[in-house]
Amino acid sequence: MTNHEVLLRLSVNQHDDMAVASLHDNNAKIIRTTVIRYFGTGTVPDNVEGTLMQRMADHARSYERSEDPDAWLARCANTECDRLRNEAIRDKANKD
Repeated sequence: MTNHEVLLRLSVNQHDDMAVASLHDNNAKIIRTTVIRYFGTGTVPDNVEGTLMQRMADHARSYERSEDPDAWLARCANTECDRLRNEAIRDKANKD
């Protein structure tokens, strides 16, 4: 499945496990690189990837057919990683 097809399927059903798996398989390198850029290496990136994939699936409804799917995915991954990092910082600050 192409990224365009995956995003169209997820725009209808964000819980389409096959589409989420294809999204990850098609973009594993970009996703991993983005997660490592925001969270470094170790166990945190492994935990973040699943959350990131679900959030990207949730936002697929904002994908426009005329958009470049690769650019949309890169932008969405960056936005969601930034949000996840900010949430983690806020949660840590609230614990102290």
